[in-house]
Amino acid sequence: MKPAPFNLLLQSASRDNVLTLTTACSTACCFCSHHQNSSEVEAFFVNRLTEEETDVLIDFLDGSRKIVIGESATRICEGEPFLFDGIFPVLQRIRSRHKHTLIQITTSGVPLDRSKLELLQALSPLELNLSLNSCSEEGRRLLYNGQAHMAAVEAAGMLSGFRIPFHGSIVAMPHVVGWHDVEAAVLFLAEKGAETVRLFMPGYTRFSKQPPPTEDIRQALADFAAAVRLKTDVPVLVEPPFINDLTAVVEGVIKASPAQLAGMRCGDVVLSVNGSNVFSRVAAYYSLLRSENPVVVLLRNEAVHKLQIEKKKNTASGLVFNYDIHPDVVEAISRTARRNSGKSCLLLTSRMAYPVLAACGSLPENLSIEAVTNGYFGGNIACAGLLTVSDILSHLETVEPKPQVLLLPAILFDPSGRDILGQHCSLIRERFGILTEIV
Repeated sequence: MKPAPFNLLLQSASRDNVLTLTTACSTACCFCSHHQNSSEVEAFFVNRLTEEETDVLIDFLDGSRKIVIGESATRICEGEPFLFDGIFPVLQRIRSRHKHTLIQITTSGVPLDRSKLELLQALSPLELNLSLNSCSEEGRRLLYNGQAHMAAVEAAGMLSGFRIPFHGSIVAMPHVVGWHDVEAAVLFLAEKGAETVRLFMPGYTRFSKQPPPTEDIRQALADFAAAVRLKTDVPVLVEPPFINDLTAVVEGVIKASPAQLAGMRCGDVVLSVNGSNVFSRVAAYYSLLRSENPVVVLLRNEAVHKLQIEKKKNTASGLVFNYDIHPDVVEAISRTARRNSGKSCLLLTSRMAYPVLAACGSLPENLSIEAVTNGYFGGNIACAGLLTVSDILSHLETVEPKPQVLLLPAILFDPSGRDILGQHCSLIRERFGILTEIV
């Protein structure tokens, strides 16, 4: 890894509203994605930031939308925010500038104690994403290289007492800890007040040094989630969801939320919000978020119902959806194809995104869509962010006739047009002479 240039930190703050503070980590997760990269992968770490540098980054944050800390939107390896020495002064400076903006922090929970939770309580509105993964000492030792780090489990038990909203996440590793341990972690998080619990399918690449999960892990995890949902009323979701339609199905309803108080239920299908039909799950979520007291028409058990969710504008409804596609992305793809009217256009995407894009029935007739295999990373990787130029070139070798215009997802490249290995998108045009557009 190389030190992250400051302009990359600025890009993360200005474009994605993500404040990246440190690469330091408090655990040694056996499933860590950073350990599944080859030496060719262009990744960055964060050197110690000064107060002046953090102030500049804070200046680039948009107070009209959620501020995120502890997640990476670029190729910077994200770390544990609470290992950053000045984390609380930084949070206080954000709060002084943006008094009502939600701050979301992803943490392992290991560095949290009562004194830190007291400080966090005073910074509301704030929520935590708690990556717990296991609540048993044995399970945590297996996942964290022999160190149980039980402080995280203790912190999870204290969060509700400090009225700090949190969401739980678990990288499901049944081949390491057993399904019983995964279930115990889900139910523990639910019992301790998690608003949702997300189960992440364990990803592995051909560079992984750990034993991979079973080949049926995707279906096994879906079946497990369906069974554990019968034991709790907290929404339990699987990531990635591997969906193949745009139906706005409600995956869960957060307890005591405006949506639950209005009578919404898991399994409801949102048809329209304030009289406008919804295009996708993402469209439904944002329509509800932006609306004050939205009127929802829904389908439940083949019957149509109408109800109103009493909430303020730009506050969450409490409905939980799987992520499919934002209408703006579909419009950008369509606009690019229309601009190239009369030419054959091919959109190459990941195996994961292909079914969702294929379900967008209103795309221009001159556009076709194909899925590309993540050949460089291999394993069970199927996302666009880990496709490489070499994967695209290999796929195009098999395409006949060649398209006149090639559309590629922007997440594949950095702002200069280079992939995760540093290969530039211009290599595609050099090899095949095809006009390439990034959308």
